[in-house]
Amino acid sequence: MTGMVGSVTRQRYDELVKLGRDWVETMSSVQWQLGDAGLEIEPMRSYGGTNPSGSEELFTVSEAIRMFAEDVGLAYSTVRDYRWVASRWPKEHRRADVSHTIHKILASIPDEQERFEAVNNPPPNPRGGPARWTHDSAKRIVGWKVDTLESVQEKVDAIHDLAADDQVAARVATDFLRRPAVASKAMADDYPDYRRAA
Repeated sequence: MTGMVGSVTRQRYDELVKLGRDWVETMSSVQWQLGDAGLEIEPMRSYGGTNPSGSEELFTVSEAIRMFAEDVGLAYSTVRDYRWVASRWPKEHRRADVSHTIHKILASIPDEQERFEAVNNPPPNPRGGPARWTHDSAKRIVGWKVDTLESVQEKVDAIHDLAADDQVAARVATDFLRRPAVASKAMADDYPDYRRAA
């Protein structure tokens, strides 16, 4: 395959992808280590859980995590997120070839068995080649809004979000109905109610 990708040859692009995947794996490893450290400092507890008794110097969970974050030079929210993701993925269920960010997205799957199975079953690669996770494919699995719209339903939902205001919706509808093909299809009204289809 010849040609350019951006300002580099396809061959150089492929080399950079390989390097980038190695860098992401290294970065993910550090994110896991920080999350595990946060869990060691403050294990996850049920909401309203208590600190162990017998110590005079008790910190709340957020105080302890905030102190750790500041001492290592990270934002509290970053360490809090790493800790939460680590709590959702025991070490034996983490995949080195899947980024920490993908694990974070899939961490919102409530059923842990379903979550562990999901990470091992990436969807088809949108550009061909072996199946692999992308941010959007992970977001689709958990029902989040994607960055790159593909399906008609995703595009319709995005338009509905943008036209939530009645004035905007009226203006858009008027503009669309000025397109003869659109007006004809809209008048036929052969589309299912998008809310039931979703």
